[in-house]
Amino acid sequence: MNREHTFSRRQTLYGCTALLGFGLLAAGCDGDNPPAEQPKDPYAEVKMEVSRLIESGMAEGKVPGLSIALVDDQEVVWAQGFGFAEQAARRPATAETLYEIGSISKLFTATAVMQQVERGRVALDRPIQELIPDFTLQSRFPESGPITPRNLLTHHAGIPEQYVGAYTPKVLSLPERMELLRQEHQTAPAEQIWAYSNTGLVVAGRAVEMASGMEFTAAMKQNLLGPLGMSQSSFRVEPHMVPNMSVGHGSLATSHAPPHWLDGEGPAGSMRSSVLDMSRFIKMLLANGKAGETTIVQPETLREMWRQQNVGAPLDLDTRVGITWFLDDLSLANGQSARLVHHGGATLFFRSMLALLPEHKLGVIVLTNTDAAREFSPFIAEEALALALKAKTGLEVVARPREPQVQPVTRPVEELRALEGLYATELGPMKVAVENGDLVANLTALRLVLAPHQQGLFKTELQGTPLWLSFDRIAGHDVVLRQGSEPRLLWSGRQFLGERITPSELTESWKRRLGQYGVPKGGPREFFERARLSQGEGCLLLEIYSAMPGEASTLLLKPEGEERAIVLGLGRGKGEVVRFERQGETQFLYTKGVRLQLESPAESH
Repeated sequence: MNREHTFSRRQTLYGCTALLGFGLLAAGCDGDNPPAEQPKDPYAEVKMEVSRLIESGMAEGKVPGLSIALVDDQEVVWAQGFGFAEQAARRPATAETLYEIGSISKLFTATAVMQQVERGRVALDRPIQELIPDFTLQSRFPESGPITPRNLLTHHAGIPEQYVGAYTPKVLSLPERMELLRQEHQTAPAEQIWAYSNTGLVVAGRAVEMASGMEFTAAMKQNLLGPLGMSQSSFRVEPHMVPNMSVGHGSLATSHAPPHWLDGEGPAGSMRSSVLDMSRFIKMLLANGKAGETTIVQPETLREMWRQQNVGAPLDLDTRVGITWFLDDLSLANGQSARLVHHGGATLFFRSMLALLPEHKLGVIVLTNTDAAREFSPFIAEEALALALKAKTGLEVVARPREPQVQPVTRPVEELRALEGLYATELGPMKVAVENGDLVANLTALRLVLAPHQQGLFKTELQGTPLWLSFDRIAGHDVVLRQGSEPRLLWSGRQFLGERITPSELTESWKRRLGQYGVPKGGPREFFERARLSQGEGCLLLEIYSAMPGEASTLLLKPEGEERAIVLGLGRGKGEVVRFERQGETQFLYTKGVRLQLESPAESH
């Protein structure tokens, strides 16, 4: 979607509105008995402009359905659906349409934990095992402190991701999920690095169960959704919700979707809701924790949830987190800024975004029924908030440059050579080298020329999109970083792309493990069912193929002993342990909770 003139459109809108208002005023003066003036809707222009952005963006991005609600303090000033909740039946999307809200569910789980903190049943900074005796995680870090509820809610616990149980005959319970974690290893010492983990919030959901004495879904309904009046929302689809459920769209056919994966992730992402129901949650947040006369959480609890929890963590780069919330600021034309708190959500077939300007009592929720709305939903949410802020207060949001405002420079070859090496990145192994005076990054099928710019930045293009990189040494790690861009609510600032690693020779025992792996015959189907272990660039490479068509990830592994290997790199999914075991003549590997069997050993080493 082309957003080049997003903010200039916003400025033009208000100029045109002033002229239109003048014309209407002049016309209203005709006649002896002018009609009574209707109260002006202060958000009329906001609705008009955001509707136009939604409609043009939906057509361009092939988004079937979208619903939005804008909240000013305790009033829903706009709630509307666009497109179709069910395209085949031509059933329109409305403000009552239900969507999978994905990881926005985490905000509800975190709020439920904080309710139990207020009641004295959860201690944020005590070991989680005191509350959940059935939680056990293997640790490779004797220097690590205990994992606490605060660590879980800020993604600083080093909890590995699990994908097991996607096609089980029934939804895995939270106690069953705890049992499956027993053989898993911590990915990093507690509090060392922010690494987003759905499984970590599953553990937090188990804490809600233990503290409340109730099954998670029931506890959420009784303690949070019920008091908020969110009768159309639940962490499981209930019969009365079915007629209003939207039909999702994604690269995976719905008939092949894992039937119980989302509900098995419960506390991390299984909630379904509408924008009208979500508006009740927003109103509570803007009322300092009250829903009508009912106190959901205390004001000081909300202040703690919106306080930055990761100050002084160098490996967190520019990521600012509260208790599950992401924290940011909108720059204003007057030189000040507006505090922004937000969280997005994604499932296989839905994308969503919730964002608030707490000091200005404004909030927005955007729900869509396609995974193609990855950038669209946060873009619409940010635009709606910025326009609403202008309409309510006169404060104007300043557009951020789409790219860093820097010029090309020449850097000595000696400086470029200092950056050479092999990097474990989210795109797979990346070999950086100087070629004919240029710094070049070689990925599996890509050759990227990195052009030096001011401020230590390098510019290249990835599939036609500008990519800005920088190299740094942070807390003892040599890293390559990517620089954030719009939309702000998706990600901004510096993010890890990769870490420089030292290749090492494989032993013969590890070479015998190379080959194709798959789900054992007769075993349950899994979210990913194939993997390939190979050797390349002096490293162990693990390619994992998911159920999503054409989607695969390549992990660089470092053997640690004879029975496990560590996923190299920093950030989400890194530091995880891949375990190997032999049963008779059969070899298995375990990754992300899934067990795969060696089917076709590599022909040669």
